[in-house]
Amino acid sequence: MRKEALAAHPQLRALAGPDWRTVLALPVLLGLHWSVAAAVSQSNLLVVFLAAFLVGQFVIHAAGALVHETAHRLIFRGERAKLAFDLGLETILGSFAKQLTYQHEHLSSHHPYIGDYERDYEHEDLCAFKAREMLIEGRPRLQRVLTIATLVVHLLPFGFIISDEIFPRLYQRLTGRVAKDWQRHIQATSAPVWQTRLFIGWSLAVNALLFWLFGFYGWLYHNWALSIFLGKCGISNLGQSLSEHPGDNDQVPTRSTYGWINRFLFNTGYHNEHHTFPNVAWTRLPRLTAGAPEVFNSRAERSYLGYWWAHVRGDFLTSRRNPLQQQDQSVRCPRAS
Repeated sequence: MRKEALAAHPQLRALAGPDWRTVLALPVLLGLHWSVAAAVSQSNLLVVFLAAFLVGQFVIHAAGALVHETAHRLIFRGERAKLAFDLGLETILGSFAKQLTYQHEHLSSHHPYIGDYERDYEHEDLCAFKAREMLIEGRPRLQRVLTIATLVVHLLPFGFIISDEIFPRLYQRLTGRVAKDWQRHIQATSAPVWQTRLFIGWSLAVNALLFWLFGFYGWLYHNWALSIFLGKCGISNLGQSLSEHPGDNDQVPTRSTYGWINRFLFNTGYHNEHHTFPNVAWTRLPRLTAGAPEVFNSRAERSYLGYWWAHVRGDFLTSRRNPLQQQDQSVRCPRAS
């Protein structure tokens, strides 16, 4: 697609390169996020939850879009400048170095191996998929109960961590088969140890500062927002992921979402454009669409909310289809001992 676009529109080459002006978004997002933390600091649990669900998760998503941008070095090329920017993002996210994991997996796993279950980390674990499929086909009411229970747990502070401890074991007990594919190794690169330690320490300091400045409720607001964003109730985050890759389209493996949401999420909806020209900064992605409309015409069918709701109603239907899901996996996902 890139060759086709450049052959017809050679002027698109000029769009490549980073845009340092993106750094100006950091103080805006940090100010917004911490202003909400200050506003709820003297409130109650219900107000904190509503702020985290209705505001916080979307601020975190916007910061996450900048993690995607810096992963491709589309803000700063230099190591020191990039490190400083990433630490600024860590001040908003408090991810305990998980943003580094994402950056490495995104570049070394997702982009070069898109659609390949064995190497693309964005594909759902095959054994987890098969376990859920068994319940949907054999005990659909029980699966619906588990779907609702998963959503409830994911609405709790740190619910996505709690869920990872509970539900794989529960699915294994109910189906009699392992719910984790231990044969899969995506072989992504990882951050150096010193950098991981630096970011973990930075996150600890940020959490301490949040607690000191805004008390327990202010600290809880941030971590509750982060938890919702990372879990099944992260409406825009999960909805975006569901919208991007059907998994079984070899000709056009990515889809784009256009509209107002991109103004807040730094044009990450221009996903087909990004995968075709990953060296173009977010500020210039719409110019790719305008410059080669006959190439970039793979549009997502629903909104992020629409994809998220269909995912929930379908008892967490997978977003990344692959041939292995349609095959018998009793060897790969054997009976639990």
